[in-house]
Amino acid sequence: MAGTSWDRLGLVDQAFEAVAPVLRRFAAATGLRLLEFFRDDPVWRLAFARQAGGEAAIDVGWDAERPDQYAVSASWWVDDYDSASRRWRREEVGVYDRNRQPEDLEAMLQLALGRIDGWTEADLDRISGPHPEWRDIPREDFVRSRLPRR
Repeated sequence: MAGTSWDRLGLVDQAFEAVAPVLRRFAAATGLRLLEFFRDDPVWRLAFARQAGGEAAIDVGWDAERPDQYAVSASWWVDDYDSASRRWRREEVGVYDRNRQPEDLEAMLQLALGRIDGWTEADLDRISGPHPEWRDIPREDFVRSRLPRR
């Protein structure tokens, strides 16, 4: 996370200042939750629960090795408490260069959202698990999403 020992110079904060207005505006316009520095990584996540089930996210990631670029990806996953497994899909949408217009990033975010909205259960092409730690969570808490639904 910005300000931690691996980011002594505040490079991550500076990197996201360039795209923060677009990400915040897009989150507000679409009703998605913006999670800045998701899991203390240089990733800002736009997250939501899908009407089709499960949860989804658009991630905008930054890497110090490519400081002018942001990787945009789309993900959807459905967790099964009984089998302690996750079915999921993830696609790279593209790379946004900060020298481009902000509208280009917004178009990329819209494309990512459109892909997620178009996916069906048949598109969940990966499986992970088992996740035995899920059993430590009561079923009613496990299935409850605190994310906005769309």
